Amino acid sequence: MKTVRELFLELDEWKAYEANSTMSNIAKINHISRVKREIANRIDVEEYRDYILFKEKG
Repeated sequence: MKTVRELFLELDEWKAYEANSTMSNIAKINHISRVKREIANRIDVEEYRDYILFKEKG
């Protein structure tokens, strides 16, 4: 199982990837979505509640 740090590194790599075709662009978008979902599932929302509410307030 990858750490959250490794997942963020993977996310950054996929965001920087330049797709050469429509199919590879679709694969890129799907992979980015999967990694974001995995990160979100691993983060404890209660632990970051104050930060999230502060950011929402702007």
